[in-house]
Amino acid sequence: MKKIVVLTTGGTIASKPSAATGLYTSGAMTAEELIDTKKLGLDVAVEMETVFQIPSNGMTFERLMVLRSRIIERLRDDDVLGVVVTHGTDTLEESSYFLDLTLDTIRPVVMTGSQRTPGEEGTDAYTNIRDAIVVAASPDCRDLGVLLLFNEGIYAAKHVKKMHAFNIHAFTAFGFGMLGYVDKGRAYLEQRPVRREFLPVEEGDFPRVEIVKASLGSDGAMVDHAVAAGAAGLVLEGLGRGHVTPEFVDSVSRAVDAGVRVVLTTTCEMGRVHPVYDFAGGVKDLQSRGVIAGHDYDSRKARIKLTVLLAAGIESPAALQQAFLN
Repeated sequence: MKKIVVLTTGGTIASKPSAATGLYTSGAMTAEELIDTKKLGLDVAVEMETVFQIPSNGMTFERLMVLRSRIIERLRDDDVLGVVVTHGTDTLEESSYFLDLTLDTIRPVVMTGSQRTPGEEGTDAYTNIRDAIVVAASPDCRDLGVLLLFNEGIYAAKHVKKMHAFNIHAFTAFGFGMLGYVDKGRAYLEQRPVRREFLPVEEGDFPRVEIVKASLGSDGAMVDHAVAAGAAGLVLEGLGRGHVTPEFVDSVSRAVDAGVRVVLTTTCEMGRVHPVYDFAGGVKDLQSRGVIAGHDYDSRKARIKLTVLLAAGIESPAALQQAFLN
């Protein structure tokens, strides 16, 4: 019998109120507590499994590898049409993109979560779960990479970003938009990603990659600290087209000379890193020092990608630069 598998990892979508604190305990609900298959109202069988019961600020690369293994294991069953993963929203975009890079499957893997806990008035937990199952079961949603379903919108993992701290319209894809939407139990696809990317990774330690953000008057002290702490990679979140202050550049040069791979992104929500100016700390200056242009990746997605690239053994600056053009 054809079916959808739902894997739960915790987050707001699986939270319960705490009598002791008056706050919510994130991830307190198991998959069986969260999902009532009789109330879904869908014509597809659903199996469920609890993988983690954690808030999403507790997600790590090691836990993502466990989740990845469970997805791969479930997809070995030919009767599984697709997999849904419930997850906290704080790191949902990062986990989604990690899985997008490291899973090689044409069957849908759909991530979702909620902004309101299951017991709150107007909760979005159950509608998001139901709609994510609809997307995972839809033939139109195959071979799109990992998808994120939220508030009826279908997004590509590469571009989706959390834009609101508490509103149920919490995610968007700046400059790219939705791939489609769900309405009344059916998925409607309007566009498809042009490129797919798969990077094989094995079990083991992931390299340390940190984000350093440039701002008015800032210097390179945080770059120096990250290198001293053992970072194998750095993502610089630059200003505008990808600029840092002149006080950054010596620290960046020292990092590159020490073998640290440095990728430059922009703090802007749309647009790509590109050399336009000839001043110290500009894109051209940073590239001359061995910095890799991060194209149109935001800093969090660039960190995920650089971590996975390095873990996959792709380390040469030329290969990394080509990878960030994809």
